Amino acid sequence: MKKKITSLAILVFGFQGMTAAQDSIYSAAGDVAMVSKYLWRGQRLTNDWSMQPAFTLGIGGFSANIWGTMDLTAVNPGDALPIQPGDGLKGKFSEVDYTFSYDHSLENATISVGTIFYTFPERSASLASTTEVYWGVSLDNAPLAPSFTLYVDVDETSNGGSTGLYFQMAAGHSFPTNHDVFTSFDLSATLAMVNTGFTDFYYGVSSGGLHDASLTATLPMTINDNWSAGFFVTYSGLIGQEIRDSQFQDPREPAKPTGADLADTLWGGFTLSVSF
Repeated sequence: MKKKITSLAILVFGFQGMTAAQDSIYSAAGDVAMVSKYLWRGQRLTNDWSMQPAFTLGIGGFSANIWGTMDLTAVNPGDALPIQPGDGLKGKFSEVDYTFSYDHSLENATISVGTIFYTFPERSASLASTTEVYWGVSLDNAPLAPSFTLYVDVDETSNGGSTGLYFQMAAGHSFPTNHDVFTSFDLSATLAMVNTGFTDFYYGVSSGGLHDASLTATLPMTINDNWSAGFFVTYSGLIGQEIRDSQFQDPREPAKPTGADLADTLWGGFTLSVSF
């Protein structure tokens, strides 16, 4: 499909980590996020509230994760057009993703590899899935703990003749507090680049280079040894005029212009997590 309006959101706010006991190689974690908008790589995919649960199992450095996003309003019509009152994906999982990964810790870095299977239960069969592979490295002891990850779509974009690549750089810093519950104040940022295979598939333009950037402020909360939560607010923006001009159209407001006025988004939410 040329214009995909649902896809993966891997929150960079860090609440999906798996905390295992020191004497066990097994781990499990679950979380649920309530987000005011659903963004994926700078693209505004759901212009209203969504619920996003996830569950992860780990054995040593290997892990398997299932993540989904459920529309809480009828903002997205799915395949039913034109929109009528009561139509839409409200109360339905518009996307369910499966990630299989392996992390290996070195003295000053962590290497990650994995595969992501994207599925769209409310889409027609021909548009119901795609697959990415990724490689990443995080410099754990360097200032701002930078990380670098390359995502390669080996399915949908490849069918068009030019494989889509997405390269994301991220960094952040945690400012400790003396509060027993709000243990820190965290800031993180991302900057991403894409190739023309990515932009041709998603926007119909050949405009590789810088694609999107974000800045996130997070207020984590420690509930007990297993439970944690947090509030976050994020600014996300697309980079490049051709990309910005191709942004989200709210189906409820077809007369509203698309383009640059929708390419910058301030959004936020709340996450509740448990780990074993």
